[in-house]
Amino acid sequence: MANTQLHRIKTISEYHQVMELPKPEHPLISVINFESIKHLPYNESISLVFNFYSISLKRNFNARMRYGQQGI
Repeated sequence: MANTQLHRIKTISEYHQVMELPKPEHPLISVINFESIKHLPYNESISLVFNFYSISLKRNFNARMRYGQQGI
């Protein structure tokens, strides 16, 4: 994990901007279809840290996700 890039996302609006999504309709809540997110290069390992709560429902999602402080 030495080559992992750490991206700290402070707001939902900032998350939308980083993922090249349209501006959220409300600053405190957003529903996102992950198919609309532009994928990052596969050879780049990234770590996203959110300063807000996130609820994710995943189905047929080909990535590894970790929650909490698991070796950041």
